[in-house]
Amino acid sequence: MQQHSSVLGYDQRMSRLRLVPPTEPSAAEQVRQRVRRMARPDGTLLCNRCGSRTTVTVVTGAAVKNGRVQGGTVLARYKCAECWKRGIFSPMLPELKPIK
Repeated sequence: MQQHSSVLGYDQRMSRLRLVPPTEPSAAEQVRQRVRRMARPDGTLLCNRCGSRTTVTVVTGAAVKNGRVQGGTVLARYKCAECWKRGIFSPMLPELKPIK
């Protein structure tokens, strides 16, 4: 029998991975799926993951001068605010399909 290194995290007592049948989506997930399936209106930003229409733009190094925000470097633009709160960086722009 082949010996495996414990450094790699192999344990001979580990059981094999098994597939779990999919569960029924919750009510909230059903709403998200319905929103994602809806036709996207022209010119509307819509999250590809959760269906939200709120965006966030992250700017670092900005300063207020004469009552206006000036300068700064844009770190992220057009990201979904709802996914951003959960730590998911989901783009709001529609996914472009490759030209064939």
